[in-house]
This record gives sequence, C-alpha cells and structure tokens, in this order.
Amino acid sequence: MVSDEIAKDIREIKWHQEAIDSSMELLLKANRDAILVEIMGFFGRSKRRAQVFLAVDGKRTVEDLTKLLALQKPNVSADLTRLKNEGLIEIKKITSEGYYIYKKRRVDRILGVSKKLRQKFELDDLF
Repeated sequence: MVSDEIAKDIREIKWHQEAIDSSMELLLKANRDAILVEIMGFFGRSKRRAQVFLAVDGKRTVEDLTKLLALQKPNVSADLTRLKNEGLIEIKKITSEGYYIYKKRRVDRILGVSKKLRQKFELDDLF
C-alpha cells in the first residue's frame, strides 16, 4: 500500500515538473530575442567562455575540459562557475572521485545559444 502511494506521488510530481518545464519553454520562446541579447551580452567578447560553454556536453569533467581546450584549470573553473551562476549549465553528476560533470541547460536547445556563439566567435569547427 505504501509503495502504491509513493508511486502515485512520484507520478504527480513528474506531471507537475513537466507542466512547469512546458510553461518555462513557452516563456523563453515568447521572449527569445530579449533573452538572447542578455545571454550574448553575458559572453561579451569572451571567446574562452564561449569555448568552455560549447565544450560542456554532460560527459566531461573540469579536467577533461582543461585538456580539450588547452586552458588553465583555474580559468576553466571560473568560467564554469560563471556559466552555472548565469543558469546556462548545471551539474549533471558527481563522479565517484568527486569530479563534477556539467551539462547545458534546456535554454541552450530552446534558444539556440550554442549556434549563436558558434556564429559570433566563428567556432563552427569546435565540437
């Protein structure tokens, strides 16, 4: 009986989350241009920050990104923190060794942030 109630509660939570996600997606699309201007302003002229964002794929740790981009770890870590604080990426998981693996948030897919960054910084051949 208890497990049936828990399963019901989980289904209800998932339904509510899906409704929230759908509403958020509609809001983002409705305000697409203004939000993209703000996001692109956040990147400014920082090609490095754009490269770090584009390299985030839900599989790489900070160390992986550092090697891939041939950048110093403190710079990559600082950019990841800024991207996370801006709401563009999130922690996907923490490895058994304690490393963070980041992934892009849905805003990237909904608004095409990666595409805009590739165009702005001419990074079409990156990742």
